[in-house]
Amino acid sequence: MLSSRRHTILLAPKLMFITRSSTAEQQKEELHDAVRRHDSLVADNLKRRNGSAHATYDEEVAVHFPAFQLAILPPTNGVHREGLRGSLATHVTEEFRRLLVQPWTSAAKRHVLIVGCRSVGYLQRQLAMDKAHSVFVVDHALSALLDAATALVPRYGPRVHFVRSDAPFLLQRLMPPTTADVCVVPMPVPFWSESGSYRRLVTREFLCLVHRVLRVREGPADPRGIVTFTDTAPLAEFMMEQLEESRLIVPWTRKDPAESYGRWLPIQSPPDREFQQQRLGDVVAWAASKSGPTSTQAEEAVQSFDYKRRYYRALSRQEA
Repeated sequence: MLSSRRHTILLAPKLMFITRSSTAEQQKEELHDAVRRHDSLVADNLKRRNGSAHATYDEEVAVHFPAFQLAILPPTNGVHREGLRGSLATHVTEEFRRLLVQPWTSAAKRHVLIVGCRSVGYLQRQLAMDKAHSVFVVDHALSALLDAATALVPRYGPRVHFVRSDAPFLLQRLMPPTTADVCVVPMPVPFWSESGSYRRLVTREFLCLVHRVLRVREGPADPRGIVTFTDTAPLAEFMMEQLEESRLIVPWTRKDPAESYGRWLPIQSPPDREFQQQRLGDVVAWAASKSGPTSTQAEEAVQSFDYKRRYYRALSRQEA
């Protein structure tokens, strides 16, 4: 008898990774249509009083827009989408890696994964700094990705790629192990309340997923690892706690971000501010280098990641 999980995967529709062959202008119009549809469905969901909500992106197809070096993947969070995740992993992984991951890793010596597309100016500064780094940007908001792709792809070509995806699925199922040199998580949303805390990005599980896709540093001074920054001090404290928990099963070595990962820190002084302020305060950053292979225990944790909501304590809004 089939397990319920296997049965769900078999019943899920077969997904294809479609590459648009239309003109750049037609691809742009289709992308803008997808943004408008998303915004409309978000508004409809907010009006619903029965607690139900419709997916705001297509759940039956994954699409690659080569003119913008951008892919749209279906939403994958939630235990109820196990069948969809299984179908994506089975039918999309090979093409996804061929069309996006391989060009990204071939374009430069160092490969940077940026989780969160919150500042076009920040991305442009990083790409303009040298030609040694290529950037892969993942975000769940298509509108932000489209703005960035429109501005950056014509100038930087294969050194920048974009994907609309939920980060946990991308890290767990689509991104090959030991592919990236650096993972940057810029200004993650705080999600202050306990009820919304399941949406916080940088958790112990996320850090295990990231560890797996990073390459091991070649020495203490080699900046291969993760760096994140926020102007929300309570969130910084929470993320550092999660880092310490993840260190129980994966080898991270804490680093001074200003020394080892200084280039990835934002400019936040007016008038050159790169990120909109979330809270009045200084930017707090931390960084950790991957100082050893991902442990067997962590690999097991990655493979068993179940997409259940996990709730954490509320963050204090009181000023220090």
